[in-house]
Amino acid sequence: MKPVKSLIPASRWLLRISLLVYLLLEHGKTLLSLQYQTQVFYIALAFILFGILLFAGGFTSKPSLTVVSAFLLSLLFIYYLYLGFVPRVTMPQVLNLLLLSVCLNFMALGNK
Repeated sequence: MKPVKSLIPASRWLLRISLLVYLLLEHGKTLLSLQYQTQVFYIALAFILFGILLFAGGFTSKPSLTVVSAFLLSLLFIYYLYLGFVPRVTMPQVLNLLLLSVCLNFMALGNK
């Protein structure tokens, strides 16, 4: 059976939308608490900002916005994996690895 290549644009937009919705749901409460003195606030702000930029990068013809925001999101997910590391497989680790792979996909392919 041959792959259905016509579904690639729809799947890439679903990845963008689901990544943005996840970041908003996961970090939105922290951002809305408006506790400017905490490091967690700025990390949540970075996650949401770069998620919005990755989504907005899909509307541009040049891939630079998508690639840069995906790179910075990848660094944030690597940081989260480092912070939450335990020597066993946990759901947060697997979820962060999955989201890291989505960001690396956007970083490697841009807006193709």
